[in-house]
Amino acid sequence: MAETPKNPPRGSAPRKPVPTGNPNAPRRVAARKLAEQRRQRRIIIVTAAAIGIALAAVLIGAAYDQLWVPSRPVARAGSASLSRADYWVERRQAYAREIVQNFQLIALFGGNPQFTQQFQGQSPTIDQQVEGIRSAPVDDAVVDAWQTRQIKEQGAANLSITVSQDEVNQALVGDLGLIFLPPPTEVVTPTATPAISPTAALTPTAVLTPTPGGPTPTAEPSATPAPTETPLPTPAPAEAASQREEILDEIFRRYEIELAAVGEEADLTRDDFRAALDAQYREQVLNTRIQEHLVPAEGFRYSDEPERVSARQVLVAVTPPADASQEQIDAAFAEALPEAQAVAEELRGGADFAEVAAARSDDPGSREQGGDLGPFTAEGVADNGATYPPELVAQAFALEPGTISDPIRTRFGWHVIEVTNRDVPSEETQLREARTEALDAWVEEQRAALGVQRFPEPTPTATLPPSTPSPTPVPTYLPGPPTVAPTATPLPTEPSTATPASAAPTPTATGTP
Repeated sequence: MAETPKNPPRGSAPRKPVPTGNPNAPRRVAARKLAEQRRQRRIIIVTAAAIGIALAAVLIGAAYDQLWVPSRPVARAGSASLSRADYWVERRQAYAREIVQNFQLIALFGGNPQFTQQFQGQSPTIDQQVEGIRSAPVDDAVVDAWQTRQIKEQGAANLSITVSQDEVNQALVGDLGLIFLPPPTEVVTPTATPAISPTAALTPTAVLTPTPGGPTPTAEPSATPAPTETPLPTPAPAEAASQREEILDEIFRRYEIELAAVGEEADLTRDDFRAALDAQYREQVLNTRIQEHLVPAEGFRYSDEPERVSARQVLVAVTPPADASQEQIDAAFAEALPEAQAVAEELRGGADFAEVAAARSDDPGSREQGGDLGPFTAEGVADNGATYPPELVAQAFALEPGTISDPIRTRFGWHVIEVTNRDVPSEETQLREARTEALDAWVEEQRAALGVQRFPEPTPTATLPPSTPSPTPVPTYLPGPPTVAPTATPLPTEPSTATPASAAPTPTATGTP
């Protein structure tokens, strides 16, 4: 008889039914689930890493373009450094100054269309170059100008020389005011009409009597001289500051007009023009202050030495044979000397120089001009293209005007000369030239003392091996102005179907008497 199963004790959990399928199935499900989770985790990690790398590349690129490149040094001058970002600003200002210069040239050559068309409408072309400043190579001229300006600023500070903004404004207005400021309006004062007394006696008008022989011809009116631009007086500081703003407004207006004509928008700003002109005229005033310090007007020694002289001559030519010895050459000169001395005495006696030259000079180049040699320098270089012998030039610079020289021996013969003019620079010119030379020398001294540098350093050019120096060419001296041979008279052309003959060559100028 089967036993009755006992009831399980109270509080004990019921037994789980024993699965009848594969006991490893739950483990496989769990393993697959875990693998899927790991795969998704790897995808997330890889995706996040890719996004992070891309973001880092973007950030690095932006940092390189916006931080690294602008901060890189371009040049140094003394204690000042020029970064790439600073260079971009300098380049913009250089373009702005170029536009202003074009406007100035248009005003200067306004009456000449050939010149005007070269500078008119150039703003759009310059503006396109402004857009490419960041990608364009560094302009050496802009860097050199910045270094020179820094050298002057730092060197002037060591001399306790400063320039105020008021001085800059006054210099700017004085230079640009005539072009960019409206002309002053003249105030017309009404003139009072004098009252006529009713009791005043009227004086009868004189009766015109006919002139014997007909009326006297009226003289032609003299030509009215062209008006000259009178420099404007230096304005007071407050007025100069106001006019400076008016000038900037007018410059920017003209700039925008030229751009609008081709449908372009401005890449330069009004502040670019302001900064460009401030830098330009600050340096201009600084140059003046430094020059006045280096070469004061008080105590400056002016020279009475001429830069050029003008003279006329009578040449007694001496032409010994090409194979003549020195003794034979000296004998030929000695034989011609009395004739040259006679010419000198004749001229000192009051004879007309031009007539004597026309009759007795052996130099055709000057003989046809009354003996005139024209002006020439201490090196003998004349305006007419000739180079005169040094013996003649030395005597000409030693003679006083109106003095007849003794015969001067050169390779061409005996010259008797008279200086007609000595071109001595004015005191103002001498002082200006002395100050310019002093400033240039001072800048080079400061450049060496303060030091300048470029980044990267320029690649030194290859030095060629030393070679035999070529001899210095000896100038071709002429006894006087070149004689232009007459142009050959062209042959009359006959109607023909044949190919026309080529034109005969024009004879070249000859330099021998």
